Amino acid sequence: MKFRISDFGFRISRDAGGFTLVEVVLIIVMVSIFMASIMLPFISSLRQSDMPEIATIAYFLALERLEELAPITTGSIGAESRAAVSGYGDYEREVAVCDVDCDTLQTTDCNPASNPEQGSGCRKITVTVYHNRIPDGVSVVGLRTAY
Repeated sequence: MKFRISDFGFRISRDAGGFTLVEVVLIIVMVSIFMASIMLPFISSLRQSDMPEIATIAYFLALERLEELAPITTGSIGAESRAAVSGYGDYEREVAVCDVDCDTLQTTDCNPASNPEQGSGCRKITVTVYHNRIPDGVSVVGLRTAY
């Protein structure tokens, strides 16, 4: 028993359909342009994906410093200049202390050390943590009274 190629439905002819090399190259170019247009926004979003983590760490570092100041008497709390946070190389922390009116909470003096007898008994303590990706920083504000 002999089999012929035509018995299996295969035929070789000159007008057989297929892709030429030029068509294949054009398809590859079109697919690569399409993929690039999809990948650029995806890569950009990956770069920004760590922002929530950075902001959360900054928030907790500010809250930690505010809690460290809790047992200190209100009159003894002073401003701290911007300095690196130990153990967190990319973060810097700053503490600002302002006297405020206890009734209206309006700021009267943001440098209580310059005029200590002017204090109203209430102080606003602002702890701000900075990171190079968050230039304005993350701030936590606490209000302390001398009562």
